[in-house]
Amino acid sequence: MRKVKFTTSLGEIVIELDDEKAPISTQNMIEYIEAEHYNGLLFHRVIDGFMVQGGGYDKELKKRQTRDPIENEAKNG
Repeated sequence: MRKVKFTTSLGEIVIELDDEKAPISTQNMIEYIEAEHYNGLLFHRVIDGFMVQGGGYDKELKKRQTRDPIENEAKNG
């Protein structure tokens, strides 16, 4: 398990990346972080106790370019 900390305008968020069960997703996220892709982007959807979604839009709601989609690892147990 790998932990990553995001610093937001409302505080810090720590996420866990499971590089054993989801190695492609973990590597993809790390590459976006190292490229500073998330800097200045918004969390545009927050559902308390369930999920946050972000990483695509800046404060002017302009979409940031992303790489090609990766393999879906949702059926990993």
